[in-house]
Amino acid sequence: MANAAEAFRIKGELYGVVDDTARETASAATVLEEFDRQKSIGQYPGRSLADAFAAEIAAKGDIYAWLHSRVQDADFSGLRIGDYMDVPVAAGSNVPAQTVRYLLAAVDPYYQCSDSPMPHHLAFVPAAPVLVSGSKATNTSYIMWNTTATNNGNATVKEPYLASHLHGWEISDYLPALPAALRNVLINHRSLCEQRYGSSALTEASGWGWADLGKVWSLSEMEVYGCAVWGSKGYSVGMDCHFPLFDSTASRIMGERVFWWLRSVVGGSASGVCYVGSGGNANYGSATNGWVRPRPCFLIAVSYTHLT
Repeated sequence: MANAAEAFRIKGELYGVVDDTARETASAATVLEEFDRQKSIGQYPGRSLADAFAAEIAAKGDIYAWLHSRVQDADFSGLRIGDYMDVPVAAGSNVPAQTVRYLLAAVDPYYQCSDSPMPHHLAFVPAAPVLVSGSKATNTSYIMWNTTATNNGNATVKEPYLASHLHGWEISDYLPALPAALRNVLINHRSLCEQRYGSSALTEASGWGWADLGKVWSLSEMEVYGCAVWGSKGYSVGMDCHFPLFDSTASRIMGERVFWWLRSVVGGSASGVCYVGSGGNANYGSATNGWVRPRPCFLIAVSYTHLT
């Protein structure tokens, strides 16, 4: 089809007929409609935030400062679940150098929740499980949930996940390997956590309590599947909700068929821990399973003070 004339001449005067603003608006609407179509059939590939918002990011200095400012202003316009940023992870004693693609998994999933109201926030999840190295790695690049076959807490830390070998690696090894500019805009994930500790090994929860998961943490069954599957009845859910990133079984794999750990422990067992199977299925196994990888997540938000 030929392009329409840009102007008409009437009695020697030129009158423009092209509305560039309308054209740009229509083009943008077409792009968004295509994104919606892709999302509706589970085929939205995500956009690079660095590319899609390059001008805004440049004005703020870096992508982390830009995201922080967006959250501070509660301005989530233009952001879509599945959009991503590539985060360089530095080499450490138990972390190999790697670039981890982080996907936007949820917007304000816990806003105003917890024992003290959480601020606006964005939840990011790795597109694939990350690699482990050094003395904490098993089978070259995997990690045990615990170095002994127990899913119980201890006298000091009653929450099994917070007392785990996995979480120790996340906080002591992985978190320091993230860029300082990113660490500066993360908040502790405050959650209602299952407790499991008694005078002997327990196979069910002994209660729950509010606790900090730290600035990096593993997902729960509820956040991935939208329900408890193998976890303890009631206590394993706490305040957790389903993240919209995981809208299909395929979304749990993201193209990489690798087992990855969850923070939920198994009901009816003193040693079982939940993980996502290589086929995207809900699964579980011994805390000492050496063929499962971590998938540490984080929340970008403004800092806040919670009750103690």
